[in-house]
Amino acid sequence: MNIAVAGLGLIGGSLALALRPSHRVRAFDISEAARDAARAVGIDTVDRLDDLLPSDVVIVATPLAAVVTTLAALCDRAGATVLLDVGSLRAAVAALAETAPAAARIVGMHPMAGAATAGFASARADLFRGRPFLIVPTARSDAAAMAVAGTVARDAGGSATVCSAEVHDRAMAFLLSAPLAVASALAVTGAAVGPLLPLAGPGFRDTTRLAGTPLDLAEQLLTANPGHVVAALAALRTALQEIESAVADRDRDAVRKLLAQAAEVRGRLDS
Repeated sequence: MNIAVAGLGLIGGSLALALRPSHRVRAFDISEAARDAARAVGIDTVDRLDDLLPSDVVIVATPLAAVVTTLAALCDRAGATVLLDVGSLRAAVAALAETAPAAARIVGMHPMAGAATAGFASARADLFRGRPFLIVPTARSDAAAMAVAGTVARDAGGSATVCSAEVHDRAMAFLLSAPLAVASALAVTGAAVGPLLPLAGPGFRDTTRLAGTPLDLAEQLLTANPGHVVAALAALRTALQEIESAVADRDRDAVRKLLAQAAEVRGRLDS
């Protein structure tokens, strides 16, 4: 397939690198430096978004705030091109698809992968190896476009799981937004230890890693999906209150029960 990638950050750059061995790949980024860096490792780059067309597939891997505007800019000229986006929230894309031209073909393709660093310099071809991609249909998804999304996910090294936009965004509130909120809160409260903070071990450092999420993305993850995020934070608050009460009451059995429940859930991630 002729695959185009719009956005050469960590995800878009990694997709370009991962797909290059089996497909013809072209890419665009608004940053000339990102285009130059991609070109330096052999990725064919273009200087305008419109130059990505015609292609069999265009993957929109821009920052989350620019996904909808980028898709909208492509829709009118895309024709039969399948437009995939890798945004971590789906409601806005679902709304765009409802009003997109009848011939448009738009599918969500959210890879459950990432890294602590950002930008093309952090991109790597094996980022998606063994990782799931959540394939999310829209009002402008047909069976062939869905199949293309699955093929792209697998050719990037991952696997494909289909879910609705509503199910996706509710899950991301618990799996992305709530962990970001916890990491941020823990980092802020950790400052109370003063000069000992730089001596923190891997437990605190690992748990607060998401507090270093680029500010624009972090703000979007917390504010662009408010209903689901508020529900996730309320559930989190309830769990913390249960732990607080058990500790305050010195109820060792209750503490152990809560810890065992948490360990069981965490164990599912490794099974």
